[in-house]
Amino acid sequence: MSEAVNYYAVYDFEILPYALGDVLTWNIQTAIRCEEAGRKRVEVLILADPQYPSSIYQRDLVFAENAPLFFNELFGAFGTHPHLGNIHIFSKREDLLEFLHKAAEGDPVTQDVLDDYRTVLAGREDSDALNTYFIKYIYSHDRINAFAEENGRVPLLTSSAGCEPDIDGVLRHALAGKKVVVIHPRLRQLDAGLKGEHTHFRDSDFLVWYEFLRGAIAKYSDVQFVVVGRMQEKPIALLRLPNVTNLRAMGLGLGHEITLMLKSHLFIGTSSGFAAAANFSTVPYFVTKMNKASYEAYGIPEHADRLPFATQNQILVSSPESVEMLEGLLEKGLAGVEAAEAVGGSRRSDLSAKAFIKNQDEHLGAFASTHRFFVDDLQNDQEIAALVEQEISDAAHAAAAGDSEAARRTHARIEKLFPQLAGRHNQLDGLPDATKSPLRHMQGNIRTRIRPAANLVSRIRASMRRGTLIDDVSRRLMRVIGS
Repeated sequence: MSEAVNYYAVYDFEILPYALGDVLTWNIQTAIRCEEAGRKRVEVLILADPQYPSSIYQRDLVFAENAPLFFNELFGAFGTHPHLGNIHIFSKREDLLEFLHKAAEGDPVTQDVLDDYRTVLAGREDSDALNTYFIKYIYSHDRINAFAEENGRVPLLTSSAGCEPDIDGVLRHALAGKKVVVIHPRLRQLDAGLKGEHTHFRDSDFLVWYEFLRGAIAKYSDVQFVVVGRMQEKPIALLRLPNVTNLRAMGLGLGHEITLMLKSHLFIGTSSGFAAAANFSTVPYFVTKMNKASYEAYGIPEHADRLPFATQNQILVSSPESVEMLEGLLEKGLAGVEAAEAVGGSRRSDLSAKAFIKNQDEHLGAFASTHRFFVDDLQNDQEIAALVEQEISDAAHAAAAGDSEAARRTHARIEKLFPQLAGRHNQLDGLPDATKSPLRHMQGNIRTRIRPAANLVSRIRASMRRGTLIDDVSRRLMRVIGS
């Protein structure tokens, strides 16, 4: 019989919470159990059964109708597991139990997991039984601290599976030349969708954080803050600050946020889910608003300034937040830190489909899924210019065929909707004076026919300059095959 390599771990959402910090801590706890059992990887078994959508503690929030959304939002956290094998998602408890029963045959380690799971299932309406299981597999750091004392380390979170290509692009372009500071001011009181009024005491002081961030625009011009978490929790005023970036506005998600944090220069945020990500990383951090319950879970004295396995630049802060305190933490955390190399200077500023395609091609990594690394006015105007170019071209062709009025109507319509394009888009600006011209009509047809080929040549040249031609071709072939 071959030596067992898998450790099986169960995350049943009727037993354990929909909570970022709990999933991340569970990742570490099960990674430790995996190592202690002499196994190499963790097979993650997730139960998202609509018959049992949530535990007795979250039934006022998570129902069969919205449970899949909560799970989808949280899924990226499971991808950060230090010893991730496969992720198995079950929609029926009977299927999970059958799978785990087969895995436990002749394997006492997996049999223990199965026995524990069956025991808590029998008491899933009993708060004492649920709490005992939760404390054992998530809440208590006693096992983590003991492992750290014996081994001088703990397993650390990894980039969420599949998210690195996009985050590498964000760092190379949108955040190029900046010291990247990930922040998480907890403002749950804004997020009515998550309820939890009894936890609002853990929220940050909005005025303190806003004043700190606004003052940092000039004082720390080389710093770009990336605010993480649900956008519903983030004040629009904060998101509109020029030195604050939000990945979710770029179409990215939780897995991307954790991945960026692991690659950032510093994390500052309250004792909450994202703080757990910092705890189990090498990233310098200051976790603020530490409370008594957090210290109890960590198994350390109240007001202690470090976890037992933390490095010298990973600090817990229990004193009240203030602008002066946040400025001091920022300066201390970034002392000696060099900004990333400014490689994002090739960005085109002219408005045309050609410029838009060039920016997409140059900013898109070989295996990235997104190109929207910018959400500023220039990106907005380039997107509009690219989207209306066909209408402008059609209007020019109409004028060349003798219908100058159609060209003027198109010009008036676009300029009314998007006045910021006036004087900046040559083809649009030329429509009011467009007249019948056989040569112009022929040139327009030629441009329309050769544009795809010209775009392809441009992309090949860009790939050759970057030295990523093979990767880029492979990516595009995979997209064609996938479609």
